[in-house]
Amino acid sequence: MRFRNICALLFAMAVSATHAASEITGVPPGAPESRPIVDIIGPVHPVIEPDLIAWMKEHAAAQFTPEVIARMQKEHREATRQYSEHPPGTSLPRTTEPVTRWFDPSITVPYDLLDHEGRVIHPAGTTINPLEWRSLTRQLLFFDATDEEQVQWAEIVSTREKWHVKPIIVAGAPLELGRQWQRPVSFDQHGLLVEKLGIRQVPAIVRQEGNRLRIDEVVP
Repeated sequence: MRFRNICALLFAMAVSATHAASEITGVPPGAPESRPIVDIIGPVHPVIEPDLIAWMKEHAAAQFTPEVIARMQKEHREATRQYSEHPPGTSLPRTTEPVTRWFDPSITVPYDLLDHEGRVIHPAGTTINPLEWRSLTRQLLFFDATDEEQVQWAEIVSTREKWHVKPIIVAGAPLELGRQWQRPVSFDQHGLLVEKLGIRQVPAIVRQEGNRLRIDEVVP
């Protein structure tokens, strides 16, 4: 008897829930349902906000017209050309008293140097001189291309050495001088090389002697 009462109670609860669902969804009891009731969350509205990507493309097309893009490209080419023609250098005084200095390029390895397989090539504390592995094949000629007398001196020295030198200017226009000489001319940007070598005045000639570099600051 108790079991039948429980079954009757469960049946009544199921019928009541079915009628409640029909009032919410409008689906009569016993009618086939296209979707489960749990899928119905609320009304769905169409998206009225503009698509962000489409908006960005539209505004970019309006702002960057072919004429604007062509002008920007022209300005970029001109800025690049100006930088190449007149790169940033350094200002060094002209040599008044000849001075000879020596530079030892040796370095002491602060940690183990390993190859691609993890084997130790040079242990920490090893002193390495790159001139023992690769010699300086040409003399380095540092000078200021804004000083016409230094330019003439550098051309005379280069011709005398049959251009077995590497002209490096610390200030001036390297491309213009290269066109004038019909030779490649290097440029020491921001004076990094002269600072590393300790060159204090130009012109200066750098050559290898033994495992050191000899630096002669000469009067043009």
